[in-house]
Amino acid sequence: MVAEEGRFLAWPANQGLWSWDNGRELLVGYVNGPWVDKEEGHKIGSPQTFQLARSLDGGRSWSRQAADPPFSLEGKAGSPAQPIHFDDPDLALRVLADGGKDADQRLGRFYVSEDRGHHWQGPYRFQGLEREKSLRGLILTSRTSYLVRGPASILMFLSARNPRLGKFNTRLDKTFVAESLDGGLHFRFLSWVVPWSDGRRAVMPSSVDLGEAGLVTALRRRDPRTGEQESNWIDAYGSSDDGRSWSFLSRVGETGQHNGNPPALTHLRDGRLACAWADRDGQRMLLRLSDDGGRSWGPQRLIRSNPHSFDMGYPQLRQNERGELVLIYYLATDERPHAYIEAALFRP
Repeated sequence: MVAEEGRFLAWPANQGLWSWDNGRELLVGYVNGPWVDKEEGHKIGSPQTFQLARSLDGGRSWSRQAADPPFSLEGKAGSPAQPIHFDDPDLALRVLADGGKDADQRLGRFYVSEDRGHHWQGPYRFQGLEREKSLRGLILTSRTSYLVRGPASILMFLSARNPRLGKFNTRLDKTFVAESLDGGLHFRFLSWVVPWSDGRRAVMPSSVDLGEAGLVTALRRRDPRTGEQESNWIDAYGSSDDGRSWSFLSRVGETGQHNGNPPALTHLRDGRLACAWADRDGQRMLLRLSDDGGRSWGPQRLIRSNPHSFDMGYPQLRQNERGELVLIYYLATDERPHAYIEAALFRP
């Protein structure tokens, strides 16, 4: 899909996936940095840039593009000059946060495109969240996950870490829901999906709207205090009151050690849910289907195996106009040892 010799391309789950025309047009984000051969950590150096890839044929072919203007965590974020029309059919919204303590970065920022990601406005603040008691002293670690509720209303699935939790705080962050009712000019805190009393990580939400059946979000779970003794996993949670409260639905799958992997959840046109993730122990991309709104899941399906390295996954998932599932992830192979972005197309 997207590869470059001597470069490390990765983490589409962190960067966002948008689709239009029933999945015929797809836009996905990823990180591009120099490939560096080192013993520990990801084989990526600096500088790193946020890039985009677009498909106009439901994921069969892709072209690269730069964000215009470039996405950045540097400098101050402002406010939209006028309310955002969240029901704009060409809308794309991109969230950035790095968990930094800087006052201008603590709550992250977002960008908006009104032309399917060709041009972007921002960065904008999550105005109002700085006054929320539930977020006092916390630092946002959010990725891009949102559900449009109306012309001026949106639910943002964000996450935060608590620096007071000691050396594990960067691996104990939690997902929360924020709401805007005025086109993104102001936001308010609604709920934690998993309460802090749970004591384990619950982040990188992938969320869907099932209509009268409510909302479902899948979360990346981990207890970093166990080291690599316990496998990481994916849980699903549901809300019947538009994100104001949440209940556990099911354990979707195991993501292995090496810090695990986030989920990619999508709602199929036949009503089923599909959830994909990487098992880093088995070095493989997996998928399961649910026909009861995430309460239970069918057999595990192998989509891609990769004996080269556990450093893989971070998927995004959509159904295209032909009814195929388009699963986007990163990996490296024996033939292509520099990490690249790959798309798998298959029938659900």
